Amino acid sequence: MTNKALLVLMSLFAVGCAHQPAPVFRDVDASIEKELANKIPSIAMAIARDGRIVHERAFGFADANVPATVHTPYPLASGTKPFVATAVMLLAERGKIDLDQPASRYAGGWIPETDHYTVRQLLNHTSGLPTYATIRWAGEPSAQGDLKAMFRRYGFTAHPPGLVSEYSNLGYGLLGHIVEVQSGESLTAFLQREVLAPLGLRDTRMIADGSQPPGVARKYDVEGKPLPNTVNDTPGAGNLYASAHDLVRFGMFHLDDRSSRVLSARAKETMRSYVEPNALYPYYDSSRYGLGWYFRTLSNGAHLVWHEGGMPGASSILVLLPEQKIVAAVVINANDRNDVAQSVVNQLIAAIAPSTPKLTFVPTDGFQVYQEQSAYYGTWSGAVTIDGKPLRCAMTFAPGKITFTFPDRAIDDPLLPRESTFRGLVNGDLFVGTFEATLPAADVAQKPGGFVLLRLVRRGDSWNGTLIAFASPDGLRHLYPFAVKLKR
Repeated sequence: MTNKALLVLMSLFAVGCAHQPAPVFRDVDASIEKELANKIPSIAMAIARDGRIVHERAFGFADANVPATVHTPYPLASGTKPFVATAVMLLAERGKIDLDQPASRYAGGWIPETDHYTVRQLLNHTSGLPTYATIRWAGEPSAQGDLKAMFRRYGFTAHPPGLVSEYSNLGYGLLGHIVEVQSGESLTAFLQREVLAPLGLRDTRMIADGSQPPGVARKYDVEGKPLPNTVNDTPGAGNLYASAHDLVRFGMFHLDDRSSRVLSARAKETMRSYVEPNALYPYYDSSRYGLGWYFRTLSNGAHLVWHEGGMPGASSILVLLPEQKIVAAVVINANDRNDVAQSVVNQLIAAIAPSTPKLTFVPTDGFQVYQEQSAYYGTWSGAVTIDGKPLRCAMTFAPGKITFTFPDRAIDDPLLPRESTFRGLVNGDLFVGTFEATLPAADVAQKPGGFVLLRLVRRGDSWNGTLIAFASPDGLRHLYPFAVKLKR
């Protein structure tokens, strides 16, 4: 048999010659096969109901000449967080951690005792820690230090604990560290021994460095080109690999209230329902972030629980419908394909529960484009702290226009212009926006192509929050936060 003939045979096997889907799923499978033509290397999915997997299948190639299977581990990116939250809750049930005590008590000296956010607030992103990410790329020099060093630079509280839910990889990086301190072993070893092995999740593994475990789905970019190995420097936030088969089984475990294996039913219910009192929850409109899960109430009164993940080479989603005992998982080894993963999840659920409302996952739902919010009008002046030094800045709101200025910068500065005009999104006292610029920080590469993201909360006559240095979007090299305070 020629190599070409062998590849054809393998391809046919991968897309279904060895598997005949139940009639109710044939249209779903056909739809997924069409998606592979859109520069998607492979898609794997699974759906379960009442504690039983009713359909699972993989399409395409996990790597060159290697067909994907439902047991192929895929990078989960932020889909890692529910696993790490499970480990934290396990330690809490064993009395090793009190969720409502300051995290500094359990972090082995990483946090000043003056920082009073609790372990629970880390779990549901209300600690006040800011947006942060660093992706390490194999073969590229990296001047940054380890997580401890990065935490000491960027682990400040941008807001008082309990004020706002701001998604923070730093928070989950810290939780992974707390697991290590309180268990006396690495996060990888603890997860394997105490969570993955007891649940029979044989295709799930944590990585701690930039290596790619054998047999996993290789990461590809949006053009279908293979990527170098990458690793998140906050392992607790995004370094897990799991197969579609294991991912859906993990979801089944979280809906199984008859078993106390690993976690009690009460702990699992708390994870998918806890709300921080009085905190602002700005994303996904009426959704909340519990202790490792997003959740909200659907139009039919049922509840939706989920987590997504996305980073270079990875798009994943795990959805739980508690009342219907339905769990659906989709993993794709390419970035910026979350819309496809969401579409497949909706199709899978509609196939067995057609009365379920279509699920939507839009982070900016609830926000509107800034136009004429008169409460914002005027100039708000202050400073952003960069590498310990203040840099004067101001933001001016006028009808339909926002201007951000750095009055001490040169007019013709090619990296950080003195003035930038841009659009933004508002949701009550919450503001997000972005403009093209490179902040003058030691960790930020001083070259064109950077962006500044703003995440601000208004309290009376003040805006407080962060300016976040965002490396060029194609690489997501980093998101580095810097504290900013503005007054009218």
